[in-house]
Amino acid sequence: MESLYNDNNELEADHHERTALITGGSSGIGFELAKLFAENGYQLLLVAKPEDELLNARKLLQEIYPGTRIMVRSVDLSRSGCAREVYSFSKEHCSHVDVLVNCAGFGTYGFINDIDSQHEHDMLHLHVLTLYDLTRLYLKDMLERDEGQIINMASISAFQPNPYFTTYGASKSFILQFSRSLNYELRELGSNVHVMAVCPTAVKGTGFQKAARMENTNTFSSWMATTPEKVALETYRAMQKKKDMVIPGRVLDLTHKLVKRLPTKWLVIFSRSQLREKNSQI
Repeated sequence: MESLYNDNNELEADHHERTALITGGSSGIGFELAKLFAENGYQLLLVAKPEDELLNARKLLQEIYPGTRIMVRSVDLSRSGCAREVYSFSKEHCSHVDVLVNCAGFGTYGFINDIDSQHEHDMLHLHVLTLYDLTRLYLKDMLERDEGQIINMASISAFQPNPYFTTYGASKSFILQFSRSLNYELRELGSNVHVMAVCPTAVKGTGFQKAARMENTNTFSSWMATTPEKVALETYRAMQKKKDMVIPGRVLDLTHKLVKRLPTKWLVIFSRSQLREKNSQI
C-alpha cells in the first residue's frame, strides 16, 4: 500500500528551493544522508517501503531541522512502474529534483539454489531496473537544466565475484559500471550533470545484516566494516568534489588500490573469507 505524508507547512513552503530525493531514506545510509542534505539547506523527498519508518524518520528530522520541508512517499520500489510513480509525485510537489540518491537496497546470502528466486527477482528489480528507470527519468530533466547530481549506491562487492553473495554482488557491479560509464558520457558531452557511484564495505548498525540472514557471517565484524554515518559523510563530501566513484574510508580506498592488482581468483578467495560464516568448515 502506498501512502503520502507531508509536513503541515507544505502549502507555505518554497517549492523552488533545492531538493534531494533519497530512496531508502527512512533508515541507514539514506537517513544519514538526509540529515546532511537538510543541514545544508535542501528540502527532502524520502521514498521507502515501510510507512512507520518514513513517519519516524520525518519526525526525527523535523526535530533536528524544524525549518526543513520534508515529504515522504511509501512505495514498493521492487515492483514494476514504481519509478514512474515516484517521478510523477515529485513533479507534482517540487519544481525539480537537484540531487537523486538511489540508496534503497537489500541483500540475499547463501547458495543460490537455497534462496527464494522471487526474493532475488525483487532485489534485481530494485537494484537494476528501478535504479535505471529513476536515473533515466531525472537525468532528462537535469540535462534540460544543465545541472543536477545522481548518487547511486553500489558496494565494495561490485569489484569482484562474491561466492554466496552472488546475485547481490552482480547487481552492484551493474550499478558501478553503469554509473561510471554514464558520468564519462556526461563529461564528454560537456554537461554539468554529475553521476557518482558509492562503494562502501559492510555497514554496521542497519537492518541489512538481519534481512540478508548474515548474522553469523564474519562480514560485519571485520576490520573493514563501517557505519552509516561515515558512509554518508564521505559520500556527501565526494558529491561536493564531483568524484565519479568513492570508497568511503581512506584506508579502505588505499587498500582497494592495492588489492585490485591481484588476480581475480585471489580476489574471489578473499571475498569468500569475508563472507564466510563463523565456525564454517567450508
